[in-house]
Amino acid sequence: MGGTRFLENLKGTMSPQLKREVSKANNLAIGEIAGRDSIAAIIKVFEEEDIDAVLPTIVHTGTEYGDCKILENNIKYLQKRLQDLGLSGRKESILSSITLKEPALWHALNGRFLSVLFKRFGFCPSCLGCHLYMHLIRAPLAWRIGADKIISGERKSHAGNVKINQLLVALDAYKEVLNYVGVELLFPLREVVSNDEIESLIGSDWEQGERQLKCVLSGNYRALNGKVEYDEDALKKYFDEFAIPASKEILKLWKEDKEVDYIKVVKGILEG
Repeated sequence: MGGTRFLENLKGTMSPQLKREVSKANNLAIGEIAGRDSIAAIIKVFEEEDIDAVLPTIVHTGTEYGDCKILENNIKYLQKRLQDLGLSGRKESILSSITLKEPALWHALNGRFLSVLFKRFGFCPSCLGCHLYMHLIRAPLAWRIGADKIISGERKSHAGNVKINQLLVALDAYKEVLNYVGVELLFPLREVVSNDEIESLIGSDWEQGERQLKCVLSGNYRALNGKVEYDEDALKKYFDEFAIPASKEILKLWKEDKEVDYIKVVKGILEG
């Protein structure tokens, strides 16, 4: 597989309208758009941080399915909720959305070497690598629009329901990767365990897991009884020895505006 020049491709994804909106925005951050936690996270940042505008971003992973209009509707819900809470005096607080995808990168991190990763680390890391991909792919957009913050709805516990891709060891790894290129990944809901606080931000008529896309790999790390069993040392080893160095190398090449062969980069990390 040959290399791709993601930054060059990114130029064509921004509409003239979005470019105008970005040029007028101050204290701009990028917002991750998915389910209700992502919307709650953006609202919480408007409450607590010096942010004037958010560029909502949708990332395609290739493993999700459902009606993508759901995510656009979630952005409209966010705009209305901010107005209802008195947090948005201007419609321009939420800019036009942009959709990002880089299937070759997802394939390199999560598909091509899956059997090697399983053998080396002792578990299937697809969900960890997928969430890392979704954070990673937004970094070049941040550089392009002059934003240094990305807002994510990840949190360590969902009313006691553990998600392996949102454990603290994972959240710390995601932050480290983006910090490497001067982008701060905000987790305003990181310590939120109860769903009550989420509902206080977004309203009580939005059930957990609703109004979001589904994933064909959902729950793949759960045992037959539904429980999540994991070895935190193995997770840390996966990040330290593979995911973090591979991501940093890709970010470095992107930053240098070089053509990147993701398979070559990932294979090189695995070969040591």
